[in-house]
Amino acid sequence: MSKIKNSSDEIYAHLLLEYRRCVMKIEMEIFKARQTRMINKTQRYFNSTPLRNAFARWMVNAFYENQFYTITDLVNEMHTNRQTISNMVNECEKEGYVTVLRDGKTVSCQANQALIEKMNDYCEWRKEITELTVGKAYNDLVQFEKLMSKKFNM
Repeated sequence: MSKIKNSSDEIYAHLLLEYRRCVMKIEMEIFKARQTRMINKTQRYFNSTPLRNAFARWMVNAFYENQFYTITDLVNEMHTNRQTISNMVNECEKEGYVTVLRDGKTVSCQANQALIEKMNDYCEWRKEITELTVGKAYNDLVQFEKLMSKKFNM
């Protein structure tokens, strides 16, 4: 029987470092994509600022959850101000990115099909880079943690 050279702590440290490296790689790829994925009007709008980028996610999430976010919800959840959200809602409604419901003074919105299609494209790209970078490292780390959490009877 050959002697095992690495302790479980060394293996864990290696797996954790590899996972963290992969997370940084994917974050760097996402940053680069936000700078370069400006092929169409939708990408140019939503990649132009971090807040607009996040707003797209909230709108798409609303669609996926079959709900509408009010301006107040968005202000509270996104930690920004009413004027900024109101401007984005108006701009996105004008461009056809969101569906807006008005009930008295309450304005609610969610992504429409055009934005959903663009986000589906993004999700497919994200799936590919995730699989190529962080997927294996994440699985290796989680499997090792599960193995090390077991009690073995000797």
